[in-house]
Amino acid sequence: MAGVGVGVAAGRITETGADTSTVEGSFTVVDRRGKQRFLLATRKPPIILGGKTYPAQTRGGPDDVTALVFNDENGDEKGGIVASSDGALVSLDYPNGDAIHLQTSWQDKVGGAALTMTHIGDPATPIDDAKHPLGVQLFADTENGTGLTLCDPQGRPRIQLRVAMDGTPSIAILDEKGAVVRQL
Repeated sequence: MAGVGVGVAAGRITETGADTSTVEGSFTVVDRRGKQRFLLATRKPPIILGGKTYPAQTRGGPDDVTALVFNDENGDEKGGIVASSDGALVSLDYPNGDAIHLQTSWQDKVGGAALTMTHIGDPATPIDDAKHPLGVQLFADTENGTGLTLCDPQGRPRIQLRVAMDGTPSIAILDEKGAVVRQL
């Protein structure tokens, strides 16, 4: 971590005497050039990609979260961890969009966990035009049971393995339009 300094932004040192290790709101770690390398926030933060800052509203999920955002040497977001009262998410990013999500969510007795991975697409495509179609989704939840979906490069589901909540297993092979062509 040579060359990394700490900058405090959007935060306030609390009145805890000589202890300055407590910050209210959020804090940002920047490198010597002032580029954001790490952000801890108690509200949904903006997105920084391709040298451009996108408003927090463009980020999915609730506003009231705890977020740890990791940035590369250019200040671009490369992943993070988000936690709220009804779920959590670990995200790893491609240069111009989401790559992997590991998440949980729940409300009352309904909830589950999922792992999704997307295709990379062209990493040189501008962020606003980048496409990262779904590649794989693995899930376990209280409404749909468990499942694994494998998609083609366009993000269309092609193979689905499922175990319903009643224990009934199924395997479906789908065509490019989503119609089942074989099923067990």
